[in-house]
Amino acid sequence: MKKMFLAMLALCMFVCVVGCATLTSPVVNSIDIKSTDFSKSLKTGDACRTYVLCFIGPFGDASIVQAAQEARISKVEAVDYKSGWYFLFCRSCVRVYGE
Repeated sequence: MKKMFLAMLALCMFVCVVGCATLTSPVVNSIDIKSTDFSKSLKTGDACRTYVLCFIGPFGDASIVQAAQEARISKVEAVDYKSGWYFLFCRSCVRVYGE
């Protein structure tokens, strides 16, 4: 029984590690920030997506459009991406800055 428990635990850890490793893809979005005036106050909007055990989900919408709508941003100036892998879940977020 103990061996079966350890085997199941090892399988869960393997699935979590493999699932989280396959979540990220190259970011292709590009915004020209040469004309952005960072001295003015910009609004920020966040949107996040969560996976349970790093493969069950996604729960939430981590799109630029969702983040911009949440903060009522009509002109996106810059975008940041952030991902975090935790023991039982993975989370990826996008933050947009704009007017």
